[in-house]
Amino acid sequence: MDLDKLDRIIKNEKWEKFAEFLYAINEDYLKIVGKYDLFRISFYTWYVMAEWGILSPKLEKCLDQAENILIDAFKIATEKYSNDEDYLWFYGYLINVFPEHFLSIYSDYLKAENVGKQMLNMASQMQYTLAIIFNEKFLEKDVLESGKKDLENMFDKSTEAYDYFITMIELIESENKK
Repeated sequence: MDLDKLDRIIKNEKWEKFAEFLYAINEDYLKIVGKYDLFRISFYTWYVMAEWGILSPKLEKCLDQAENILIDAFKIATEKYSNDEDYLWFYGYLINVFPEHFLSIYSDYLKAENVGKQMLNMASQMQYTLAIIFNEKFLEKDVLESGKKDLENMFDKSTEAYDYFITMIELIESENKK
């Protein structure tokens, strides 16, 4: 599966093609992809549900599939990487920002939100730069630069996932300059 093509489909809002990709992803595939590809797939499904799902009637028919993939990817990532700081930060962020997409696991909005916060806190305690930035809004230049480098290690600079998190860091920077 070409995740770069999937990234281009999302950037260009080609929702019919996105739906085709979703139906090609299954649990067996998720089990064999690498950590960062699993993160990318999770991000794409989360991002489309969070940012585009309610805005595009063309996506309505595949939102359940997107959520199923997100949940399956999260479960697999939890089995493989539950003590990994990348995992804790990444899924902690996704869960904290949109807990409603994880209700099938946590059954309660506040419980899901708290799990996301706990994951971010654990990654922050491990001194993981991205967790510090997103959890504590830490703005020392060297920490921000380190966080940007961590993102480059996870996601190619040309991906929607990278762009999204860089934009969030820049938002944090601009909010704290006011």
